[in-house]
Amino acid sequence: MIKKNIKIVSLEIIGMTCSGCAKSIEKNVSQLRGVIQNNVDYKKGEGNFSFDETLISKENIIQEIEKTGHYKVKNKLNSNHFDLIIIGGGSAAFSAAIKAESIGLSTLMINGGLNFGGTCVNVGCVPSKNLIRAAETAYHATHSNFKGIQPKGVEIDFKQVIRDKKQLVATLQQKKYLDVVSGFENFTMLEGWAKFRDNKTILVNEKDYYTAKKFIIATGSTTNIPTIEGLNDIDYLTNVTLFDLEEKPKSLTIMGAGYIALEIAMAYNRLGVKIRIIEFTDRPLRSETKDITDVLETQLKNEGIEIYPNYRALKFENKGAKISIHCKCPDGSIALFEEPGRILIAIGIKPNTFKLGLENTSLNLDKSGHIIVNSMMETNLSNIYAAGDVINTPSFVYTAATEGSTAVTNAFTEENRTVDYSSLPWVVFTDPQIAGAGLDEITAEKRGIPFEVSKIQLKDIPRAIVANDTRGFIKLIRNIKTDKLIGARVIAPEGGELIQQLSMAIKYGITVKELAENFYPYLTLSEGVKLAAITFGKDISKLSCCTS
Repeated sequence: MIKKNIKIVSLEIIGMTCSGCAKSIEKNVSQLRGVIQNNVDYKKGEGNFSFDETLISKENIIQEIEKTGHYKVKNKLNSNHFDLIIIGGGSAAFSAAIKAESIGLSTLMINGGLNFGGTCVNVGCVPSKNLIRAAETAYHATHSNFKGIQPKGVEIDFKQVIRDKKQLVATLQQKKYLDVVSGFENFTMLEGWAKFRDNKTILVNEKDYYTAKKFIIATGSTTNIPTIEGLNDIDYLTNVTLFDLEEKPKSLTIMGAGYIALEIAMAYNRLGVKIRIIEFTDRPLRSETKDITDVLETQLKNEGIEIYPNYRALKFENKGAKISIHCKCPDGSIALFEEPGRILIAIGIKPNTFKLGLENTSLNLDKSGHIIVNSMMETNLSNIYAAGDVINTPSFVYTAATEGSTAVTNAFTEENRTVDYSSLPWVVFTDPQIAGAGLDEITAEKRGIPFEVSKIQLKDIPRAIVANDTRGFIKLIRNIKTDKLIGARVIAPEGGELIQQLSMAIKYGITVKELAENFYPYLTLSEGVKLAAITFGKDISKLSCCTS
């Protein structure tokens, strides 16, 4: 259990002669109500203690140590100085803490806002993917790709679905985060808000000062709330609040059409919520090429989701039982939408750098507020590193974890470890899924790379044919001069399962010829990679199923 009134002290203890003495003190102190962690080192002659100051005091701990008469507490050491202070409590922060413990650093983690575990486990990856799978189950209970199989329908207990999701989140937060660090000897967790007073000092909860040799800022990101008239007067939702609603909304208007918005739209629509998407650009998932978004948009519309591209919200009005949304249309006219349910804001994220007191430091930020780092996670200040969504790198839980560990490694060792994103795989968990690694053709052209594109439709892939589900395609981009794969895009049911092998091919310089000549199990989707590679030099429609 993480306490809000944690106090941390270090005490110099005289009289210890062996490790048994230290263990005895630890055992006695641990029995005191309110003590959270304690670590006694007889060689150093000191003990480090963290405790809930509403339940116990430093003096109580000293009395417990001295009560046998064998030991004496000489004086209080500097209890607020650590080798490393991590600000944040998500994936990057915990990865940094794990690395720090492995090399024996005294570490303080300070977390405010979301619960320990951060966005992914609490309000991001875990709850969203759980609800997506639940929604897929409901969808397949009412839709079949085979004429001879007629689904009987589905009964959805929405409240139970959300309660199960909450239990999953609580379980994973405990097992994958809190339990992992519970036995760390040199690690302390503190709940509160940290602000820099200068480059080397932070103030926590406006009362306690802490210093460290090095800092890692891993405060993550939050939903970017646009400045639109009337928005603050309505009870809008974000992913933080939406996923905990046990009462199913009548309907949902989603502002935005990025990957977060689209995953939520498809999941909640399949769970029985009427969905409308209002997007200010010309199409959903604008960051991807149009051939991909055309497939996805067709599926969204086929499932009854309304999409309004090139519509810009100008004003929100609370009309009692309904919310009025005034939008500027593509032709310049004004449209009025009435929403009887809820409004979800999902236009993107912004870094959590606005409450850190960074104005008291000389730390460099970019125009969007991200902390600028190099490939070693170094900032412009030698004692401050940063990792995760708060920095100017791709925002994924797995990149954040790598960045957190890298930051600690470079702050305290001479390894000079770097992070390379050139083959980074990613997935959007819509249906069909969208996945990518490396460059797309637009980026390759901008960089002046000589490239060629091969695209095979799922209607030409045996696995998709026998499954009667031919939505999507596999697209490969190769360097014409070297024949090496430089990029891949997939849109297909469960297409995300393909992207790791393509990422590895890009990372290790595998050629398209090698991809084409490899063995692939027949009637797997991965066979589509082979066929796409062959298509660079042959017409796939004229080849047998057993072609090589």
